[in-house]
Amino acid sequence: MISGKKIFCKLAGGGPDFSGIRSKEHMENLKTDSVKIQRGGITEEYQVKEKDHGDMIVYDIFRNDHYLLTLSKEGDILFMNFDAADEERQIFKLSFLSQFIDLIKQSH
Repeated sequence: MISGKKIFCKLAGGGPDFSGIRSKEHMENLKTDSVKIQRGGITEEYQVKEKDHGDMIVYDIFRNDHYLLTLSKEGDILFMNFDAADEERQIFKLSFLSQFIDLIKQSH
């Protein structure tokens, strides 16, 4: 993947020059919210980080600085960290995910 660089190509045989493909150099952090979720009688705090990748706004969810998953603004699951500890993966259950999805939809 080429990101944030100018690309120059010249076709063999004297073809035209192609220049100037410019993409966003980095994603932009928009905001971070804390969410408290009741799980098994214990309240746990999660961070929801809203990020603009240029073509899509996504929401990364963390617990104690451990990345867990990424949701789209429509609530679709884009990525899940299956390497997270068993305890942290409990948040992947629909009953818990719906709380994050509700938060995301309320912010728009």
